[in-house]
Amino acid sequence: MSIIDSWENVLKEMTKDFEIYYLETREKGSAKHPVEQDLSIASLGDDLSSVLVYHNLFDKPYILFGSSLGGTVILDAMSKMKVSPTMAVLIGPNAEFQAPRYWLWIIRMVPPILFYFIKPLAKWYMKKKYINMEADPKQYEKYARALDQGNPSRMRRSALNCSKYKIWEKLGNIHQKVLIFTGSQDVLHGYENTVKIAELLPNCELVDLVTNARTHSVEMVNQLRSFLKEDVNV
Repeated sequence: MSIIDSWENVLKEMTKDFEIYYLETREKGSAKHPVEQDLSIASLGDDLSSVLVYHNLFDKPYILFGSSLGGTVILDAMSKMKVSPTMAVLIGPNAEFQAPRYWLWIIRMVPPILFYFIKPLAKWYMKKKYINMEADPKQYEKYARALDQGNPSRMRRSALNCSKYKIWEKLGNIHQKVLIFTGSQDVLHGYENTVKIAELLPNCELVDLVTNARTHSVEMVNQLRSFLKEDVNV
């Protein structure tokens, strides 16, 4: 659940050194579905390989970069050998998506047309439960804006699909280099689980930038540059 606005500074900085292909996952409102598509994590991973083929990148060196759900999609696709990047750079990937049972019940029972009525409650819960307002108040603004711009039907289906997903047992299948940026004060993305992901990946380095804001900043891009020069020689 993110929007391109939140990546503006990162993308501008990255384009100084990299050729960037920006891909939004198919549950986003920007996606055009002549017929509504499957929104499982596996299907999102299929889109990655399709894009690589379309841009003639499959047999060339490339880096996959993703955040949150996007990071999970990349890990899942790599574990199934759908994609084989030179390396993956991830920000706060999720190995599983934990939500209280009563929220899943609400999501199942409430039709998408009523989403706009429960959205204030969802924002309040997110603010109280998952956002560190003292360390990173702008994180709430970013995700509240994403909720406002989201497609209710797709968000509902995506949430129900993700609630059943776990990747823990697949992580050992990934042997490419993985660099993970995380924030130890980022409650929403579960710092402890991110550390566990890094420990289970055979070839991974973890960098703690403390807050979500710093993981979405020019500082992160500069650290990525340094890592590529020292460890990957790019």
